[in-house]
Amino acid sequence: MSANEQVVVQRAQKYLQRLRSTSRVALWQLPLVAAIVIVAVAAPGPWNSESARPLIIAGFLLVCGAGAACLTVPWDRLPEQTVLVIPIADLVSIGLIRNAGDGTLQGLGTLAVFPVIWIAVSMRSVVWTLVTCFVGPLLISTPTLTEAVRRGFPAGASYSLLLPVLMLTVAVAIRAATAGLRVQERLLRTQREQLRALLAESQSTERLLAAILDAVNVGIVAIGPDGLPVRSNRRFKELLAASGWIPAMSAGGPKLAFLAQDRRTPVAREQWPFVRAAAGERIDGEVYWLGTGPDAVALSIVARPIEGPEGGAVLAFGDVTALATAVDDKAELVRTVAHEFRSPLTAVLGNLDLVLESEQLTPDDRLRLEVAERSAERLLHLAADLVASSSNAIPVRLGFADLRPVLEGRADAARLAAVAAGVQLAVELEDSLWARIDPLRVGQAVDNLLSNAIKYSPDGGTITLRARRSEGWVAIEVRDSGMGISADERERIFERFFRTSEARRSDIPGVGLGLALCSWIAERHGGRLEVVSDPGRGSVFTLYLPASGPSD
Repeated sequence: MSANEQVVVQRAQKYLQRLRSTSRVALWQLPLVAAIVIVAVAAPGPWNSESARPLIIAGFLLVCGAGAACLTVPWDRLPEQTVLVIPIADLVSIGLIRNAGDGTLQGLGTLAVFPVIWIAVSMRSVVWTLVTCFVGPLLISTPTLTEAVRRGFPAGASYSLLLPVLMLTVAVAIRAATAGLRVQERLLRTQREQLRALLAESQSTERLLAAILDAVNVGIVAIGPDGLPVRSNRRFKELLAASGWIPAMSAGGPKLAFLAQDRRTPVAREQWPFVRAAAGERIDGEVYWLGTGPDAVALSIVARPIEGPEGGAVLAFGDVTALATAVDDKAELVRTVAHEFRSPLTAVLGNLDLVLESEQLTPDDRLRLEVAERSAERLLHLAADLVASSSNAIPVRLGFADLRPVLEGRADAARLAAVAAGVQLAVELEDSLWARIDPLRVGQAVDNLLSNAIKYSPDGGTITLRARRSEGWVAIEVRDSGMGISADERERIFERFFRTSEARRSDIPGVGLGLALCSWIAERHGGRLEVVSDPGRGSVFTLYLPASGPSD
């Protein structure tokens, strides 16, 4: 059975189920009554026969009585199989009408198909169904068959035998179709129950998921391939929707735009986290500002694409406004303190220079003044590092330059400190080291790397400054034979104010800003800073800068 036929059957069943029991029984009886009435009107001849009239009237009255019983008897209060009295009575009435008169109404035997269908559909027992559907039509044909036997089996006898066989075939077909429908109905009922169970489970899971998402203090939103939100939790609406941001690429555009971490630079539309995530990009903890003024919100965003043909992504928005504000306040405090340090230190260094120019100083006094001058210079450098590390807006002016002179100059400046520390400094530089750099900032990074190598190397150690071109990069390598760094601490050495436990135990001066500044300078040049180290065997810091220039 096709899908359309199943739909028709199901609709018919629903319609019948809504009817009362008497109405359903009357609908079964209606086709036969209508057919007999039409025959009576279309062929009134047999009614005029004195011999045929009693049987015809009896059959007609029996049919009409059965129809009246369909409408009046409360069938729902009786046993289910009681209603089969009606189609059996119909077989009797058809037999009376068909066999009345001179044989002109024998064609009415085919009307037995209506009660046969009724019996085949409604009777429970298969055996009794087939027996009734065969014997009933056979009894209807018995007078004709008896007359045929008496006359020596003329041609009409075959028709008399054909009627019960035909009705039996109809009954078998109806029974088989009904059985198939019942099997399909049971299957559909089972599937419907399974779907209901799945729907209930899905709704329960949906409620649980909604409760979990709403309980999380992070804004979570699922977007489609077009970048538009599909589903979100309560926190997302509080962070974004409530603040007036419209995610749709509408004609009016969003009310609020994303700003970069400096809170001033607008983020281009193609760099919005929604657009990037919809394109399949992963985002890990990037900070954006939404809005301006006192109502601005800092958001730490994580995005992951959704695997599958549907596409889309899931984004998580964490409100880090308090943290970002605290970091800005801390940076401002550091800049202020460092600035206040630099002014008196500059005065101290200037006066020390003037005093050291005097020829009246004794050697001991000069030595003490030089120690004071070096300490003041260290404080001045520390103040400069504090200012640099606290600012995200240190200017980097890129241009094509040869790194060799820059590195040679920094190595020459570090030799005096290396000699004073009892450390040998070796320099190995290739001839052409062109790159697009800011020489001042790169020199600053190399100064920090060499200074750290000197501080953390023992007397008699060796430091090597090496620079070479390698696969599109200029690699600046500073190798020392110092105390090294443990594996657990290597992951944190580029954090501001972090110092290794060995450095703290050794009372080596420093505040943990040099490597953080070097890493930041490398990133601003489009490069990176890497470290390889073993405790007790020294460290190798490698600064990678993109190579470009005349040699390319």
